[in-house]
Amino acid sequence: MTRRQWILVGLITISAMSLVNARYHERRLFTQVDRTDRISQKLDSDIEVLQVELTALRNPGRIDGAAKRDLKMVPLQPTEILYWPRSSLDEGVRGLK
Repeated sequence: MTRRQWILVGLITISAMSLVNARYHERRLFTQVDRTDRISQKLDSDIEVLQVELTALRNPGRIDGAAKRDLKMVPLQPTEILYWPRSSLDEGVRGLK
């Protein structure tokens, strides 16, 4: 083989290796994009689930039920007067005014 043929064989070999390397990186990037898309879809569905849960938690009926059941709170009637006992904290606040 002549020198020119060896150079041509070397260039073809380098070109083929470069092509294989480019295909490898292309496949790797494709799998990374695919993985990112799947994660994005999962996060979108998680956001929807959390929004539904938040809507359920904000339901006024649920809050009223929890206040009556867990905290033993009762609605105040317009004819009732509610007195708070005096404490040292109230007097300290009054002294600041």
